[in-house]
Amino acid sequence: MSLLLLAAASVAPAGSIGLSEAGGFNLLVWGNATLLNSDTEGSVAVGGNASFNSYSIGTQSPAANSSTGVFVVGGNLTANNGQVSRGSVYVGGTYSGPGYNLTSAPGSGVSSGLGAGGLPFDFSSAQSALSGKSTAYAGFAANGLAQMDFSTLTLTGTDTGLNVFNITASQLASASGLAINAAPGSHVLINVSGSVADFSSKGIWGTFDRTQTLFNFYQATSLEMKNIGIEGSILAPFADVKFWSGQMNGQLIANSFRGETWGVGEMHQHPFVDQPSSHPPQSVPDSGSTAWLALLTLVGLVAARRWQVGRR
Repeated sequence: MSLLLLAAASVAPAGSIGLSEAGGFNLLVWGNATLLNSDTEGSVAVGGNASFNSYSIGTQSPAANSSTGVFVVGGNLTANNGQVSRGSVYVGGTYSGPGYNLTSAPGSGVSSGLGAGGLPFDFSSAQSALSGKSTAYAGFAANGLAQMDFSTLTLTGTDTGLNVFNITASQLASASGLAINAAPGSHVLINVSGSVADFSSKGIWGTFDRTQTLFNFYQATSLEMKNIGIEGSILAPFADVKFWSGQMNGQLIANSFRGETWGVGEMHQHPFVDQPSSHPPQSVPDSGSTAWLALLTLVGLVAARRWQVGRR
């Protein structure tokens, strides 16, 4: 009987996934961030101190509004030679600026010395909620198949709601390519275990929607990314991220953010689309899982029958 329960648990549906607590920020970190010689197309929120040099923020933010917090800094902001578009800058601590208007939207500006209570974003509650979500998502049962085909890590899911994959950081780092094939319209959750992760130098392709794909580095305290175009969002709430080069097409949520002395990778505005809670993953397994369940059921029935016969 325990064998049957184990089989049933392997296809039990998980809950829905979402990043609504991130406030739509393209880049969100709780600690410090170095923004150098690159750009983030959407909005940015830095809970600690931010260093801003030859950088651009907000060119693809959803709406031009002078009161919108396109760049929110909880600590101190040091800025030089850059531009913030389509909204204002809010700083909890001090602001050291370049001597010209850092913002370009009509009526926008820089407000500093606000303290945590004067900011338009609550870093503490967002950190608590998203860290909790990361841990919870790691407990979702895998219902997709992950396998290494030569040097390509292939993820295959047939669930029309949520396809969950559990892989290790070493598997991700060793793969030269990542192929993701999921049911049309479905969400994809890729749980990556390991405290040190490297997401670099690999192609990413397949049949999936990057705005509905989430990489969950739930154990990582260090995440390095370079020479890559990442398709999807990353939830790494405990990780110090070093993004050397390349581009990321999704939201990044982490502990801190930096690059190399020459700059950081580009952040492109492709916000994550939350999975509706009314559309959870299917509890009905695919044909392969059905065959496996049938076999396990037969084995369980035979074992139970032999046990009953033995008692007679």
